[in-house]
Amino acid sequence: MKKIETIKFLAVTLSYFAIPSGVHALPVRDIPNLTSITFWERSGGTAPTAFTFGINSPQLTTRLSEPLSTSNSDFSGVPGTEFYDVYYSDADGKFNLDGEFLTISSIFNITLPAGGGLNLAEIGLNFAGEPTEFGNFVASFIAFGDNALPASVGNAIDGDLLTHTTMGNTVGQTERLSLTLGFLSSSGPLPTSVPEPSSYIPLGIGLFLLGVSKNR
Repeated sequence: MKKIETIKFLAVTLSYFAIPSGVHALPVRDIPNLTSITFWERSGGTAPTAFTFGINSPQLTTRLSEPLSTSNSDFSGVPGTEFYDVYYSDADGKFNLDGEFLTISSIFNITLPAGGGLNLAEIGLNFAGEPTEFGNFVASFIAFGDNALPASVGNAIDGDLLTHTTMGNTVGQTERLSLTLGFLSSSGPLPTSVPEPSSYIPLGIGLFLLGVSKNR
């Protein structure tokens, strides 16, 4: 009998392949003239909602413990089921108060036919007397579930507040959905050519297919 493979959910962790070792990196919260950071989240409606925090706010300087909930989150998306935590981090999304990256993580407990959660339009760095700066690359992300659209991660760095990511759901998971962005002012520019091994530190790319059921 023909073998049928059904992928119940897809978990993807993608890390940017290299970090320029010669570029001077700067903790996000130490960027000159930076005053606050805005996370533009889209849960329905015709435009995203802005959630803005000061650079030394408890939201950004702390990673919340598990589980995220109404009383244990930095803000909510879909009421009662989608909760967010935002913080300074390393490229892999690990909390680091002096990190050069920003991570947004969430839980979302609804599967298809509903759309997926963690709907980020942009992260904006707000300066005193200067234009807002958006992220310039996706350092890493985690997507789960039957309503995840991993290819949508580019929407978080396209400078368009009317597009957004769709990272899926956390039903049956112990890990959060997450997205980590780099910024020109902190983690530096993207490489413009293939790097020499001595100049760049490879991070690697991991792809994990989970929850595969096989019927023969």
